[in-house]
Amino acid sequence: MLRSKALFAVSCLAVVGMLVVGCAPVAAPTQVAKATTPPTQAPVPKAAATAPQATAPAPTPKPSADGPRDGGIVTRAFPRDVTSFDVQRESGADVSLSLFNVYQGLVRLDPIGHQKIMPELAESWEASPDGKAVTFKLFKGVKWHDGKSLTVEDVKYSLDRMHNPKEFKTVSPRGEGLLKSMDRAEIVDQSTIKVTLKYPSASFLPNIATGWVAVEPKHILDAKGDMRRDLVGTGPFKFKEFNPGVSLELAKNPDYHLKGLPHLDGIKFFTIKDDATRFASFRTGTVKITFTGIYGLAPALAEQVKREMADKVVVYDHDSQTRQTIVYNITRKPFDDVRVRKAVDLAFDRQAAVKVNGRGYVGSIYVAPWGTKPEDMSKLPGYRQPKDPDIAEAKKLMAEAGFPNGFKTTLLSPSGGFAERQVVVAKDQLAKLGIDVEVQVVEYATFWERARRQGFDLISATRTDNTSDPDEPLYTYYATTGDNWGRFSDKEIDELIEKQARTIDVKARQAILSDIEKRLLDKVPISLVFWDVFQLGAWKEVRNFSPGPGIHPWGKLDQVWLAR
Repeated sequence: MLRSKALFAVSCLAVVGMLVVGCAPVAAPTQVAKATTPPTQAPVPKAAATAPQATAPAPTPKPSADGPRDGGIVTRAFPRDVTSFDVQRESGADVSLSLFNVYQGLVRLDPIGHQKIMPELAESWEASPDGKAVTFKLFKGVKWHDGKSLTVEDVKYSLDRMHNPKEFKTVSPRGEGLLKSMDRAEIVDQSTIKVTLKYPSASFLPNIATGWVAVEPKHILDAKGDMRRDLVGTGPFKFKEFNPGVSLELAKNPDYHLKGLPHLDGIKFFTIKDDATRFASFRTGTVKITFTGIYGLAPALAEQVKREMADKVVVYDHDSQTRQTIVYNITRKPFDDVRVRKAVDLAFDRQAAVKVNGRGYVGSIYVAPWGTKPEDMSKLPGYRQPKDPDIAEAKKLMAEAGFPNGFKTTLLSPSGGFAERQVVVAKDQLAKLGIDVEVQVVEYATFWERARRQGFDLISATRTDNTSDPDEPLYTYYATTGDNWGRFSDKEIDELIEKQARTIDVKARQAILSDIEKRLLDKVPISLVFWDVFQLGAWKEVRNFSPGPGIHPWGKLDQVWLAR
């Protein structure tokens, strides 16, 4: 059982039916948290008294009373191979759901309750009285999977590499946003590192607990420059074998520093690109846990599993923190013209897109409780029904911009059943304005490469927020210096994003976020189509497994065990 002087509350979300509810983050911590034994389930902390009020989250599964037991291999079905082994350079769910079992950060999120920050490489941490620095004490005796000892230099190097990727001639699509409040990392002694912040930040600890702020071995990075072809971590599982197009296998780390974990002998991730074949492998029990997100269980398949396999399989419904979007390349005509972007945004029938998807809801650019409520969003132009007034206004804007009869353009999408269905919807929606869309479906790695170099006119993009706090997604998607695919740049938006990040008072921050939302609705750098709700399946013999809000942190299976 975890014993600590304090546990830190973090942003939380849950899905009750189709309603998203949550609690806002508390102020920066000033107490000490220390682990004396491996973390297990712990009570859910209360949100700060100043947080927006919301219904309590739905209960999460509890560990089975008859376990845990050691041994066995858990299998999962993936739609593609991992893009590379360098977790700091990547941002996809294929990486997080597999490699988070190998790499570790200073802290993590509770794998069962999903609402507390818990030890991982740091056994304790303490914030300064002014909230502008956090000092981490590392566990002793931690070893890399190649036998070398983890050092405080590894931690500093990894933080610096993610915080200043250009200096290290690398990329850090998640790190730059998650670490944007960081000023510098300093070595205090051989087991202590101090992170100084630019300002007191309520989101710093939740951000680094997501799994993306992973510590990688400096000795390999020094020798090779990256970890794209090397998989060496400190986590509960280590590399065993990789057969491209077939599988990635991880084996139990017998030298794991949290004694008693993991319970499994290993994990095997099968690469199965075809949706039907991937589902069949789950039905037959070849794989015990499906992928999640758009490659998990489609609504019809989830209902089929519930109907036919309820005695063997659990279907989990969980909030995705995943937005389906249309991204405009503002460096190319005609999408440099805000009138064209507004026209597309107005004409798009969001409710029709949700219907095609089979699940989801139309909402604000923020997850609850930060943004405009869905019932109020449904009254706004572009979000309302019926669509006739919006289409009339959109055609007027197109004529004013010089395109009364539309124009030809391209729409980029990754391959895959869900993604390809969404581009068909988008093509039909844009045809209302005379826009002739050429759909370009490419492999996942090519999609990401073209997105980041602005090799597109439009993108149909599915993007998942790391946390329910709006700070990191705001920076990543909309800030001039973020992972901003469309190269949108607005000085006022940049200033407001920085201002909200520095604001600890919840009500004051809420007001700033509302101003950002209004300005983004006016500038339309991205059209948010809908928020998805995900379903995944797991065989009942897989115990102590609990998918949480979002996707990424819940791929860690160190506390999962098999009832055999």
